Amino acid sequence: MSEESRETEKKHVTDLVVVGSSAGGVGALSILVSTLRTDFPAPIVIAQHLDPQRPSSLASILERRSTLPIICVGDGPPTHLEVGRIYVVPANRHVQIMDSSVQLQGDMEGRPRPSVDHLLTTAAESFGEHLVAVILTGSGSDGAAGAVEVKSAGGVVIIQNPRTAQYPSMPMSLPPTAVDHVAELEQMGQLLYDIVQDVKLPPPEKVEDPLRDLLAFVTRHTNIDFQTYKSTTILRRITRRMAVTHNQTLNDYAQYVETNPEEIAELVKAFLIKVTGFFRDAEAFEYLKSAILPLLLEQGREQGRVLRLWSAGCATGEEAYSLAILLADLLGPELPEWSIKIFATDLDEGAINFARRGFYPPNVLNDLPDDYRARFFEHADQGLRISKALRQIVIFGQQDLSRGVPFPRIDLVLCRNLLIYLKPEMQQSVLDLFAYSLYQSSGYLFLGKAETARPSKATFELVNKKWKIYHCTSGPLTLLPGQSASPAYMGIGMPYSERRARAQRQANSTINTPVPQEPGIAEGEIAQLRRFNEVMLRYLPAGVIIIDRAYRIMTINGAARRLLGIREIANDQDFLHTVRGLPYAQVRNAIDTAFRERSTVTLSELELDTSAGGSSRYVNLAVMIMQAEAGAPDLAIISVTDATEQVQTRRRLEAIQAEQTQLVNELSVTNKRLGDMNKELQDANEELQATNEELMLTQEELQATNEEFEATNEELQATNEELETNNEEVQATNEELQTTNDELTARTHELQEKSKEITSERIRLSEIISMAPPYIMLLKGPQLLVENFNPRYGELLGERDIIGHPFDNVFGGAEMVEFVEMVHNAYKTNQPLTTRQMLTHVPDGRGEPTESHFIHHIAPLHDAEGKVDGVVIYTENFSERGEVEAAEPDGDQSGK
Repeated sequence: MSEESRETEKKHVTDLVVVGSSAGGVGALSILVSTLRTDFPAPIVIAQHLDPQRPSSLASILERRSTLPIICVGDGPPTHLEVGRIYVVPANRHVQIMDSSVQLQGDMEGRPRPSVDHLLTTAAESFGEHLVAVILTGSGSDGAAGAVEVKSAGGVVIIQNPRTAQYPSMPMSLPPTAVDHVAELEQMGQLLYDIVQDVKLPPPEKVEDPLRDLLAFVTRHTNIDFQTYKSTTILRRITRRMAVTHNQTLNDYAQYVETNPEEIAELVKAFLIKVTGFFRDAEAFEYLKSAILPLLLEQGREQGRVLRLWSAGCATGEEAYSLAILLADLLGPELPEWSIKIFATDLDEGAINFARRGFYPPNVLNDLPDDYRARFFEHADQGLRISKALRQIVIFGQQDLSRGVPFPRIDLVLCRNLLIYLKPEMQQSVLDLFAYSLYQSSGYLFLGKAETARPSKATFELVNKKWKIYHCTSGPLTLLPGQSASPAYMGIGMPYSERRARAQRQANSTINTPVPQEPGIAEGEIAQLRRFNEVMLRYLPAGVIIIDRAYRIMTINGAARRLLGIREIANDQDFLHTVRGLPYAQVRNAIDTAFRERSTVTLSELELDTSAGGSSRYVNLAVMIMQAEAGAPDLAIISVTDATEQVQTRRRLEAIQAEQTQLVNELSVTNKRLGDMNKELQDANEELQATNEELMLTQEELQATNEEFEATNEELQATNEELETNNEEVQATNEELQTTNDELTARTHELQEKSKEITSERIRLSEIISMAPPYIMLLKGPQLLVENFNPRYGELLGERDIIGHPFDNVFGGAEMVEFVEMVHNAYKTNQPLTTRQMLTHVPDGRGEPTESHFIHHIAPLHDAEGKVDGVVIYTENFSERGEVEAAEPDGDQSGK
């Protein structure tokens, strides 16, 4: 490339990729650079934490894997960034991006070197929405604060999949609201190319119609109005999604969105920038602390020290925890005496899960006063966690404000910079939602300073214009005089226009003025449904509920109320929030699927949340669409059947089968396992410890789930009692396991003692037999195999090896035939026999024959069942004692 062309290219660097990693990141970086294309359309800056005392060989390692040139950033003038080049930062220096150049800096106290946060922050200032930040494997939390700055500037944040990262702490420390893509290393190179490459769009005046149609389509499906955004900003973010989805024109992408509903969520995520932080707009929170919260606390003292607050659109929880910190600071040691609930809701489930942990990297809390960090945070896992006392008063839950049910008797609602994304009708609907929550307690509404929505003067009174703080003075606009403020009347989940029309129709009916019918379910039809329920459905053993598209209960029979634990009539209430214990997301998805696909959706064996001290209950749900007339509103029938006995029976059978398998395995254990029992017991103890840890993790998950239910049904006390019951059950299970372990240990000791006794008895018996004067031989089995004999018999037999040989082979001479036969008779008849025998033999070295007189006592041996198992022979040589005649047995059974 010539110098002239290179200078021309320098002037056109518009996009930048910054990669940050930490410990163990060399392998990840090597894989990443190997997947980059040779025509990569942007420069790449790499910063990795290494030991500053050792020379870094990262550049040489990457050169062997990269197809792009590697440039080491050094001291001197700033290095201008060029397209298609990789810039490696030294391990012992900080670096910043300024005006399309990279430059080294001096040391920065309190930061790892190089600081990924500082690098990303300076890059975001220079490149804004043209910056792509990549966070790879690493320990610690460096990069979290910088990623938030990148997201705030409109850039793109990509992290390595924590499940496959060698060190997942660094990518996991980023708030989910700041992350655009989670990718595997092998696919990251292509993803970066797709995001950075420019999709050529026609001039703005030629994309106006397709863009307007696309935004209108997205608005209809999300109730969020993006048409007020600047066209250049919207187009930039749409082109990123076009690149990722491989669409070349705006019309192609619009068709892709229509045929792929999941892309709507990704596009909305690209449009919305969820930026939050502790005490964001510090002056606003200072005003709350000095002017609003003291009034609420004074009011709360008069009502039994009860305070209820709601953070709507809480993102990753910093706003809700900021409220908790302010209250804890104001109340001081008086805090435990108060019943404070801060409901924190958001549509993003990932953000709610992150917020519930209450864990934040230290650099995200840099703007927090040192006093607050010391008093209200705990150090854990290279980060800081909100203290347990504050975590317990914040209740997180997933909620869609467009369909949500309001929390009653709220003293303060925070909804900052959320309404700006909604259409005017939806804005008013949400404000009515807040008015219902605040009306009974005359509470306050705190909106963001960027909000353009203006609450009605009939409902709210402006308190502070700069920070958009209002005082609720009356109920919601749809509430007419003489009518109670209930969610059933408000029609929560209906469009705002429909709720307005409904209120107007009711107002007109009070003066007998006819009202034009609008599409909907007539009151007469609802009454007819309920009469049908009373006449036909009330005696069905199965539960039946009929709901509309807004999940509103049209009618419900007694069996359904009994199976689902509903103690009231429940007509006109939200089904998903009325039924306690159902898995909210799963049931809602099933209902939405049934309406969308007009098919029957079945949910089998759903576990219901149990009351304190109760046992688990299970139900089967079937959602089906009513076959109504054309043009009639859609209704769904939900049938409920009890599956508790079926589940319990199956689990009992599984437990019995498991016990039988365990017993069979235990019976097949040999004596060798007795020697290894101690090691097995140690392994069992380790498994029990692991099980205990799993139970503790399960308990934490149950705590999170119970907080979800409490945010919806406001029954924190009942849920806490259930958790305490579960903890007691887990503790009882652990005690039972410990008792079983102790019993197994005692049984092992007993078996060892018995084994020692048996061994001692065998040794003692062997010694007795070996010292006995007679000749003794043991024969075993029908074949009369020689099992053992004492030393005296050994002297008689010489050095012959006869163990295991048949008795007939050992004594096979002619003079032994009768003796052998007598032994067989004793075995067959199970009778002891005695025989006398004279043997003549010529000893070595003597010329005269010698006679020996033997008397054999033959007795059968028996096994544990009393069957003949062998024979014992006691032989005495009376020739040696000169007692041949005296030893002549009476009644010789051998005839000799």
